[in-house]
Amino acid sequence: MSPTRRALLAALALPAPALAQGAWAPDRPARLVVPFAPGGSQDVLGRLFAQAIQAASGHQLVIENRAGAGGILGGEAVARSPADGLTLLLATAGQTTIPKAIGRRMPYDPEADLAPVMQLLDSPVALLAGPGIAAADAGALMALARAAPTTLPYASTGTGTNTHLIMEDLKARERLNVEHVPYRGAAAAFNDLLAGRIALMFVSVPSVLGFQGGALRVMATTGERRFPSLPAVPTLAEQAVPGFTASIWTGLSVRAGTPPAAIAFWREAFARALADAALRDRLDGLGVTPAPSNPAAFAAMMREDLARWARVVAPLAINLD
Repeated sequence: MSPTRRALLAALALPAPALAQGAWAPDRPARLVVPFAPGGSQDVLGRLFAQAIQAASGHQLVIENRAGAGGILGGEAVARSPADGLTLLLATAGQTTIPKAIGRRMPYDPEADLAPVMQLLDSPVALLAGPGIAAADAGALMALARAAPTTLPYASTGTGTNTHLIMEDLKARERLNVEHVPYRGAAAAFNDLLAGRIALMFVSVPSVLGFQGGALRVMATTGERRFPSLPAVPTLAEQAVPGFTASIWTGLSVRAGTPPAAIAFWREAFARALADAALRDRLDGLGVTPAPSNPAAFAAMMREDLARWARVVAPLAINLD
């Protein structure tokens, strides 16, 4: 996390007050658009939030899965919805910063058509190495990848995804001799990593919580600190690449023009949910960390995210249209 982002979060991510009485409140069930298919990690997170908010306030959030185009169809559904505070987007970089950085044609402008409510969650990614990689730690892995006589293939869960761009950022910074091999999801990539057809890859932390000690080695995570569920795994920054951090974030957005009172209502409702110990325990088990902010801090974080990925993709000539 950059000093700018850290300062903004420290200054702006204030404790959530009790929900204001007599202010704006939904008069019917609201929609929480999850821009991915049912059963995935974002869907699980959305349903946990919906349950927690209904239990705490009685207000119902109906989950609406709008998968497709890397989540862009879900973003479009919210960007084209009425600006009445009754349609929310469980936002990720896939509907906001990454496609804009790539220059992908989109049916909406994430900055002009969506309004930030808050960041909700943050999760580092984990660096995996296959059994054929003779490196004891991440420092040795970086040295091996720099000096490799032929390119080492690395996997991602798709061109233009977080796991692709984070590795490209690391490749440029450390001058790694690695080559991208995109997959549709992590399962096939794991199989090829085990079989030695792939040398390394970044994956979400929840994907690796169950196989510590197996043939696939978790070499590092990319947070500022070690992840609580993986205390024995050092960060990449502390081992080999000082200052290098990366994460997969989840936030909450609404249609631009939504009344400020409605934005404040949902910010308070989700912040109260994140303060609940039971929900925090569930989130910890899923490998994600609460990171509540407010609209200004979330907007600043996304601007920083956009600038980073624009820098990374500039030499890559990615075209997803």
